This record gives sequence, C-alpha cells and structure tokens, in this order.
Amino acid sequence: MKTYIFRVVPFLVIFLVVGFFLQLHSSSKNSSEDKTKPVIGNVENFVAAYEQWKGMAKQGGADRNLVLPLGYSKSLSFKFTNAHGIAKLDLTNGSISVEVSGLSDKEAFDVWLVDNKSGPKDSVKPEPWDKMVRVGSLKHEGTTSRLEARLDREALKDFKIDLLAVAQDSKGPGEAGLLFGSPNLFQRLYYNEQHGHVAKLRFDTSNTSGIANQDKLTFPFNFLVPKPALAVGEDAPTMEEMIAEGEELFFEETFNGNGRTCGTCHPMENNFTIDPDFIDTLPDDDPLFVAEFNHKLAQLENPALMHQFGLILENVDGLDNPTQKFVMRGVPHTLGLINSRTRPTNLPGAPAEMTGWSGDGSPGGTLRDFATGAVTQHFTKTLKRIPGKDFRLPNPHELNAMEAFQLSLGRQDDPDLSTLMLQSPVAQAGQNIFVNGTGNLSAPGKCSACHRNSGALNTPNGENRNFNTGVENKPKPTPMAGIPRDGGFGTASVNPAGCPDAPSPNCGFGNGSFNTPPLVEAADTGPFFHNNIIDNIEDAVDFFNSSQFNTPATIAFGGNIQLDSTQVLQVAAFLRVINALENIRSAVLFDNSAMGASNFGRAKKSLSVALADLQDAIEVLDRDGVSLHPNATADLMEAAELTEQAINTPNSATRNDLINDAIDEALSAREDMCQLGSDITLCPN
Repeated sequence: MKTYIFRVVPFLVIFLVVGFFLQLHSSSKNSSEDKTKPVIGNVENFVAAYEQWKGMAKQGGADRNLVLPLGYSKSLSFKFTNAHGIAKLDLTNGSISVEVSGLSDKEAFDVWLVDNKSGPKDSVKPEPWDKMVRVGSLKHEGTTSRLEARLDREALKDFKIDLLAVAQDSKGPGEAGLLFGSPNLFQRLYYNEQHGHVAKLRFDTSNTSGIANQDKLTFPFNFLVPKPALAVGEDAPTMEEMIAEGEELFFEETFNGNGRTCGTCHPMENNFTIDPDFIDTLPDDDPLFVAEFNHKLAQLENPALMHQFGLILENVDGLDNPTQKFVMRGVPHTLGLINSRTRPTNLPGAPAEMTGWSGDGSPGGTLRDFATGAVTQHFTKTLKRIPGKDFRLPNPHELNAMEAFQLSLGRQDDPDLSTLMLQSPVAQAGQNIFVNGTGNLSAPGKCSACHRNSGALNTPNGENRNFNTGVENKPKPTPMAGIPRDGGFGTASVNPAGCPDAPSPNCGFGNGSFNTPPLVEAADTGPFFHNNIIDNIEDAVDFFNSSQFNTPATIAFGGNIQLDSTQVLQVAAFLRVINALENIRSAVLFDNSAMGASNFGRAKKSLSVALADLQDAIEVLDRDGVSLHPNATADLMEAAELTEQAINTPNSATRNDLINDAIDEALSAREDMCQLGSDITLCPN
C-alpha cells in the first residue's frame, strides 16, 4: 500500500513524511519528563495518611512533646550495639529527658543535638561543619542511663534538631556516635504547621491562608524541629514536587555507589519487590548482580541464593564482620506502608516505626533512617563501607522526599472485613475462617488475631507486633542449609537459647520473633516469610498447621491452628481474591492518572503500572492450579489488552478511549468478585 501511494501520489508522500517528522518532534517534545509531578506516588494518599497520623498523634500527647526512639544506626553508629532508648522534648518549656537501656556502666556517654547543613554535598551524618550542641552526660542507674535537662532558648537560636545522638564521652557524635534518633517527616510537618512555618498540606503551598495563627502559639521551642521542604516562602515546593523528587531519587539516585538504586530491589513493575522469576528477566549487567561482575564486591551477596530464592544478604547485627555475621532475607514490598508501621508498646527497644522482616530494619528509628542503612548496606563500592568514598549518605532534604514518596504508595487503609462481601462461596468461606476461626474451640484458626482486617496490625491493640511463628525451624532446602540462623528481632539474646556458636546454621542473634506483614498484597508478592522458604499462598497458609508453628508458646497466645485441606484452600482463595481486588483498585487509579497525564511519556508510565497490576490480578486468580472467577479473569484479560494498546497509542483522544474501556472491563471484574459498596477500600460503589 505504501509503495502504491509512493508511485501514484509522490507529493502526498512528501507531505506525509514531513508531517511524520513534525509529529515525531512534537511527540518527543511533549513526552519530555515533567519532574515536578509524581507518576507512581499519590499525593492524595500522602495527605490523607498525614491527617490520619495527626489525629492519632494529638491523642498521644504529640501536641507538645517531640518523642524520638533511639537506637543503633547502620550508617551513623561508630560500632554495633544492642542498647536502645527514648528521648522526649517538651516544646513548651524546653525540658528534655533521655533514657537508655543497655549501655556499659564502665563508660561515660554524652547527649548531643545535631543540626545538619543542607548543602548539596552534605549528608545526614554529623560532620565537622554541622552545628552541634552537647546537652549533658547520662547518669548510670543500674541497667538504665538517664539525663534530665532544660534547653536554653536563646543559646539555641537558629538551631534545628536533625539528629539526637548518644556518643562516647569526650568525643563528638560524628566520631563516636552510638545511638541516634531523628524526627520523621510527619513530625516535621506537624510541629512546623503548628508554628506557622508550613502551609496546610494541599497541592499548592503558595497560598498561606491555611497558616496557623502565630498569635496563639504555645510552642516556643518549635523552632528546634527542622522544616520540611514545604516551608512557607516564594520558592516553596508543593507536595506534588516533593513526592516527585522522592520518586526520582528512589528509582534513579545511586548515591555515588555501585550503581544500585532503591528501585533495584524494589522495582515498581514487580510490586516493589523481587523474586526468582523476576530476577531471571534481568540482564547480566543489572546492578542487582554487582557481586557477580565486580570482584571488590564478590562477598556483598550470595548469588546462588539470590537467583534461586530471591534472597539478599543483610548484616542486621552489625557490620563488624560482614562476610560471616549475616542473614539472608527476601525483599519486603513497600506498598501501603502507612498501614503497617505502628510500633508495639509491649516490645522493649521497639523502633519508632516497624520496618523490615524483624521490625528493626531501622533500629530505634524511622522509615527515613531505613534509607541511610540501605545505602550503607547495599550501595557500597567496597565492603569497607566508607561514607564519602564508597557511597554518599543522603541529606535530610533527600530523606524527607524519599519518605514522602514511600508513604504515598499503595492503599492507605486496610479493608473492613466485617462488611466486605465476596461473591465466591469458596473465598467467602475463607474470609469467615480468617475472621472468626474454624469453630473448633481447641484450635480456632483465627487469622485476624494477628492480621486485623487482613493487614499487619494486631487485634485489638492496633499495633504491628512481632511473633515467633517458628518458621525459622522449618527444614530448609539444601542450598540454604549452611547459612546462619536468622534470630529475628533484637540482639540481646541468642536464638535458640544456649547456643554457643552464633552465628551458625543453628544459632542466631535475636529473640526469634518476626514482624507481622500485611496480607492484602501477599498472593502476588511471594515467596513467603522472611527467608522466602515457601513459594505459593496455599502452602503459606498450610504452614500454620505445622508443628513448627503450633508450639506451646504460640498456643499460649491463642495461635493454635488446625485447618483441614479444604479450609486451607478456602483461606488461600480469600487471600487471592482480596489481592486481585487491590490490583484492580490500583490499576484503575493509574489508568485515571494516565488520562490526566500532561504528555505521552507520563501516560505510558502510569499505564505500565496499571498493566502490571492487571496481569498480577489475572495470575492471582488463575495460577498454581487455582481457577477463581473465570468471568472476572476474562474481563481482566480484556482490560490488560486494552491497556497495552493504550500504551502504544500516542494520540491522546484515542488513548483515553482505550483507557476508559479498560477501566470498564476492570470494574466489571470487580463486580463479579464482590458486592459493590461493601468495603470502601477494595469494593467501593
């Protein structure tokens, strides 16, 4: 056809060719990345999460007290310690109290405040050019060390607390800092909002009509809390810009390291996690495999376990002997983090936010501190891990942005299982077992006792607790046989008790407990448990029938579970269906985002995530010998095909028509799976 036109209408061809190049130029220009708006991050989610946190914080007394848990920092502490503590600063009168457990009474320790410089080459680490104020010395009282002091407001003029550090006496926190704590982003936003330094959280912070009335301030020491990026001013970025910057840092910033980014282990196209199937699709020169092509990093990972099981080497018990003192863990996804970080009140030394498989991925700290530990652990050019040489640490501004991005990901609420109605009798039966148990008084099988509303929080406390499920005692496949035992949370004891040779295949550091993960996203984020020891969701459910789980200790807290083979399949079906419903929620969100995109490039990115969600939903419903909701699966396959067409359609009007059709198919699938309106998160009208 093209040949015929060329022969018959040469001038038309010239016109078409010129038009093509003009269109190509226009498309290239329009597809240039707008880095002031996030593609994956969701601003509304972040704002809603912040408002929810603020309500809870006020109830807990945060309207006057800045509370900072203290603990070992993989990136900042000069040596490993299992000591932990808490610092409380009264922002109305400047009184400060610090209490620490586990410090040696043979040594003296000082408490310091650190104000990091904010230049592009500066980092969160205390450095000679940062402002530092020594508050006083801790006094040892048995196993506890304490400090009570009052800050001088005038002496601290223009000072902002980026870090509170406990350091060895006569040495500063940069050289001899042992324990650290830092205000998280929500704290920074909250106290500065109260003080009138931050506009109310919206898309546009240029309008300052929402500023707090400074004539009614009761926080004369609020100036100590560092301002986030959304400080009031002519050049203040919007929340969109802040999350967009965090998104760019997460996926593109290597921090002058070995080429890895946060997205190397948390790729958006694979639910922000990695598994053996995904790893097999990566090219040989992918930064994930840096230990395989860089001889300096040959012991950074265990390549065989990475490829076969998706396991990453972690030095959770300190970096003093990194090639011998390690554990092997799967990569947890970062979706819906706002629903899973709540610290337990019954766990001594619990960090401010529960992160990582043992909950203490950021010991004593927050999600922002987890990022500095990740850079130190995974981004380094050599195993010496020297900041400024092997990598650069993020600065406070970058940590704020990455924290904002991560908190904007995924759903912002757990579903309400008391109202959610599923259409599949099998899945509905599984939901009833999950919530109410089997009816067997001796072995009730009530999953919601630890996974309230299929999330990560414990009933009735609403905390993310740690439990020893016994999964580390499950026999490991031969390739895993020689790795050290993973003792889970903490380092104060060796698990199991009485082990003389930790770390070893039989002995590990910790109390044996692991963090409770959310289950809404479980079916498509396997393998399962901290060591990826189980491949599919049915076997993961069946594990709770095992002798490793049903021990006297688990039975004591009501964990005795006995499910027959039919009930195992029913509970697994329930988990598959709610996972697919979450995939649909996310796909529709990204489809709508694509329709509102400013250019083709941004639309394609959003559509790519929507397509991945749809494909996940299809696999979750029809995989591993399981076939749930065939009509919904057919609708989802049609939605995926339409989405793929939209990805390859530059014309916005035609593309949006395809997207609308894809959304209709996805919503049709949802209607086949649940009673619309029965749950605002997974099954809204």
